[in-house]
Amino acid sequence: MSDLNEEKKSGAESWGLPEGMDPMKVMQVASGYWQSCVLHAANRLDIFNLLDGQAKDLDTLRQETDADRRCLGALLSALVSMDFLNRDGDVFRNNTFSQTFLTNSSTFYQGGIVYMFENWYEAWGGLYNTVKTGKPSALMHQEYSDEETRNYMMGMHNRALSQSDVLTSMIDLTGKKQLVDVGCGPATFAVKFCERYEGLNAVAMDRPQNLNIAKEIVDQYSMQDRVTLLPGDYNTDSLGESNDAMLLSSMTNQESPDNIKKLLQKCFDSMNTDGVIMIQEQLLHADKKGPQLAALIGVNQIINTVAGSSYSTKEMEDILRDVGFVDVESRQMAPPSPFIMVTGYKR
Repeated sequence: MSDLNEEKKSGAESWGLPEGMDPMKVMQVASGYWQSCVLHAANRLDIFNLLDGQAKDLDTLRQETDADRRCLGALLSALVSMDFLNRDGDVFRNNTFSQTFLTNSSTFYQGGIVYMFENWYEAWGGLYNTVKTGKPSALMHQEYSDEETRNYMMGMHNRALSQSDVLTSMIDLTGKKQLVDVGCGPATFAVKFCERYEGLNAVAMDRPQNLNIAKEIVDQYSMQDRVTLLPGDYNTDSLGESNDAMLLSSMTNQESPDNIKKLLQKCFDSMNTDGVIMIQEQLLHADKKGPQLAALIGVNQIINTVAGSSYSTKEMEDILRDVGFVDVESRQMAPPSPFIMVTGYKR
């Protein structure tokens, strides 16, 4: 191993590079989509579900996927190298990671998220033109098929399940009567808040197509009497009144600063005294130097929305204070949540 390190160091020095710099980083970043495309193709071919709890050889997988043998073999080799599959000769099986996160039988299934990002792949290819013109190469909330909506919503649901304990334990809603989940998606967080806090009811608001999936989640958890599904547009429709808590999760980045301020003012006006607002979001740090995921999500917003962007904790806190919230603070959420939580109170 030491000889390999010396060879690598010698190679870097022959380039005249400063110590510790590696030109391979350029290739790794430039070709980063290669790995995502491998995962997208495997997910669409249903590889992980075909290997759910069992090993299969290449010829069996070829027959079951109706794929080209040579090409499927190359794809499976890539999945092994990326540590998504194990292999023994030409026999493949899921490893613990793929069995946990990429099979339908797992309660931690994340395959819907993979489908979601695959749907955005073509739009990301238009990033150059978006930056030049200021026009998104795709638009969120375009017309999605029922299957695409289901994949997206179930991906969000399964991700929310892994993060819900972190979220629902951060803010004590004991004694609160009504929570509004604004732009609720599958309504998972509304359900989980009601599970944790006896006496709390929730209103989950989103577009009708999304609420079709949310209804299944609410029914699955037998929360029909405590979680009300409200079709509507949070930018134009009423948020009700006498609300004790408001949740805005993963949706402020898709709005302009003006729309965010108007929405937060509507939240404030709809709330009871001592009500709490919770913004769970991918936010940049105050100095806007990171984290990387929040910055990349900002790029995703310029591709997919007319006015969305990445915002910093300071920017979000300032807007909350401008509309009247007090005791405003930002906190990094604990793993497995990648979000930052910004909270404020109406006094």
